Amino acid sequence: MKTWLLLLAGLAVTELSAQVSSAYLALGPMIGHTGPRDTRIWARASQPARLAVRIGTDADLANARVIEGPALGGDSDFMGHVVVEGLQPTTTYHYAIILDGKTAMAQPYPSFTTAPETGSAGKTRVAFSSCVGRSGFMTAAIWAEMSARPRFDLLLMLGDNTYADSTVPEIQRRHYYDHRGTLGYAEITRRVPTYAIWDDHDYGPNDSDRTAQGKEISLQTFQQFWANPGYGQRDDPGAYFKFSRGDVDFFMLDNRYHRSPNRAPDDGTKTMLGAAQLAWFKRELLASRAKVKLIASGSEWEPNGHLDSWTSFGRERDEIFGFMREHDVQGVILLSGDRHFTGAYQIGGRFIEVTSGPLGSRTTNGVNKPDMFLNLVEGTMCSVFDVDTTAAEPRVTLEVYRGGFGRIHERTLTWDEINGRTKIPTLPLPPPAPPKQKKDAAKK
Repeated sequence: MKTWLLLLAGLAVTELSAQVSSAYLALGPMIGHTGPRDTRIWARASQPARLAVRIGTDADLANARVIEGPALGGDSDFMGHVVVEGLQPTTTYHYAIILDGKTAMAQPYPSFTTAPETGSAGKTRVAFSSCVGRSGFMTAAIWAEMSARPRFDLLLMLGDNTYADSTVPEIQRRHYYDHRGTLGYAEITRRVPTYAIWDDHDYGPNDSDRTAQGKEISLQTFQQFWANPGYGQRDDPGAYFKFSRGDVDFFMLDNRYHRSPNRAPDDGTKTMLGAAQLAWFKRELLASRAKVKLIASGSEWEPNGHLDSWTSFGRERDEIFGFMREHDVQGVILLSGDRHFTGAYQIGGRFIEVTSGPLGSRTTNGVNKPDMFLNLVEGTMCSVFDVDTTAAEPRVTLEVYRGGFGRIHERTLTWDEINGRTKIPTLPLPPPAPPKQKKDAAKK
């Protein structure tokens, strides 16, 4: 009898060991770039495994097909993404992650919807924000808000997506894992295509630029975490790319990899984008036939900002604005992050900019500035652009959500306001600071 008990116990231990040794889904899945006929699905396993995805239009995946993906190894800390092709536009698909041939998820399986045909008129809701803070729990309120209340079709992460302040992969990964485990964020990104650019804290040290040691490794790590449609150009590495959804084009810029130091003299060579990225941006902007063009930068565009913004790169910013004026580029809206508040400007009475955040960082009690028509400085926040291109003149509405409060601001921008033909009334400026009193040199 004892022999049988020992044998049964041994078999149980062997079976348990086999179960423990199997790879499981450690993080994700996350939907990345999604076009009319393709998508990218990111996941991280607990250990080395072969990644695949089962995908189909049935909620139970009864008639699904399996798309094989990469082997997940230690070089990427067991993360990667599968490219799924052969999809249909504006169609809802259900999916499940497979690791080493075994389904790693239980029902109900998550789902996502493919993009409409490129260039087609329609309605698109775009969520965007920045500045997650140093710990994942700091974003819990706003991600819960965004998960429960507003519907949106895309999520744009505009930088400071972690506060690793390092180019060392192990440090960056630790910070990413902390944030990706947040329940609301995980729920959103399982169904909403998510795109990212970076700013200083997720690129390298605070206020870092092209001189950052280990920036090439930092870019590799960034590519491992985000299933974007592309990264720079063949001869110009970076985190920049362009994509389309319906009649909206998105230009996602890299403001760190090629950036000159902030304090370098603005002598005609100082650059935030680098020559190759700037040329690419102009070329793609001219080629765009989309009615609405959203241009995203981690750094704020407005000219009265702080040192670590486009304020320190006035020549290049003015070159970009001059280019858009010269070629009469219509429908441009600028997006940015970094500033730990949510604000909006009509720069020079012409270009609309919305800076959105923070998702988790402490808000900055920023004062009103020239060109500013919105300034929100309390709580964690995320913004949504509701874009409707079905009419002759597109309709664009800005919504701002605060964690725990719901929608706290809504404003529809007219087509004439977006294109600078109608000026938006600005917020009152604070009174000038009183002049400093000179010390009485004759004081006895």
